[in-house]
Amino acid sequence: MEHLAIMKKGYIEKILSGEKRIESRFSKHKIPPFQTVSAGDTVFMQEVGKQVTAKFEVDKVLYFENLTEPEVARLRERYGKEICADDGFWQQKARSNYAVLMYVKNPVAITPFKVYKTDRAAFKTVNSVREDLVVNKRNIGKHPHDCENGKHYFVYDGKTTRCQFCGSAFPYAETMKRKPDYGTVKSVMRASAWNDEWLSVELDNVAKCKLPKVNKSAIKKILAKSIRVCQPNDGKQTPYYGNPVYYAQHGLGCCCRKCLEKFYGIPKDAVLSNEEIEYFAELVAAYLQEKSTAF
Repeated sequence: MEHLAIMKKGYIEKILSGEKRIESRFSKHKIPPFQTVSAGDTVFMQEVGKQVTAKFEVDKVLYFENLTEPEVARLRERYGKEICADDGFWQQKARSNYAVLMYVKNPVAITPFKVYKTDRAAFKTVNSVREDLVVNKRNIGKHPHDCENGKHYFVYDGKTTRCQFCGSAFPYAETMKRKPDYGTVKSVMRASAWNDEWLSVELDNVAKCKLPKVNKSAIKKILAKSIRVCQPNDGKQTPYYGNPVYYAQHGLGCCCRKCLEKFYGIPKDAVLSNEEIEYFAELVAAYLQEKSTAF
C-alpha cells in the first residue's frame, strides 16, 4: 500500500537528513493514517502547496487511541526527540484522541511530480500514488472544428447559436430547449467538435478512481456550485481533470452558463431551479453509468 503525506515546511528535509526518525499523526477523530498503515508500506511526501519530492518506507508503526492530555505528554517525553516537532506542535496536539507513529526507513529524494487531490486531507491512502493521484493530462485544442465533416465550434451571438468558422446555425436549438433525454443530448453534442471530444476521451487516472464513488447527491452539489448562477469566472469554473463529473459537464454542455445559453437556450442571468439541476444531474449520471460499463 502507498500513502501521500502532506508535510509542513522543513519536515521533509529533517526526514531526509535522519534528524526526524518518526513521522507522527495526531487527531481527535479516527482518520487515516490510523489503522491504514503497515510496516513495509511506502509514504510519499509533499510539502504543502508543492510537488511530491521524497518518500520513505515504514519500518514499523505504533497506534494509540483514547488518549488523554497526560498520555499525549508522555508520548512527547518518550518519542519527542525522534518526532522532532516544536512546542507549538505539541500544544496543538495536546487534546488528540488518536496517534500514529511511523518509524522511517530508507528515506530518499525522488524526481518531483505533481499529484491531483481535491480534498483537504493531510494523509491519503491509495493503491498507487502515481497511478491514483497523478493526472495523465492531454492536449486540449483551442476552438476545435472540422466543419466539412459536421464538427463545428458553436458560439452564441446574443440571438442565435452558430459555428464561429463556417456560420452554420446550430440545428437542434428547439430540441434542446425541450430538455431531451441523455441519448438525444449526446447525439446532438456530436455536432460540436469540443463537446464530442469530451464525450469520447478516456478519463484520467484520478477520475477513473472516483468514478465508482460518485453518487447523485455529489453530482447535484457540483452542478449547483458551478452553474446554478452565472459565476464571475464563467467559462473557467469547471476543471478539466480529476473528476468524471467534469468530463460529463464539458461533454454535455453543462459546464458553464455560456454553454447552457448556446445549447439549451437558458439565459445566463437566470437562476437554475431545483428541477433544472435535477435534469442536468440525470444527464451526468447517465454519462457516468455509460463510462462505468466501459471498464
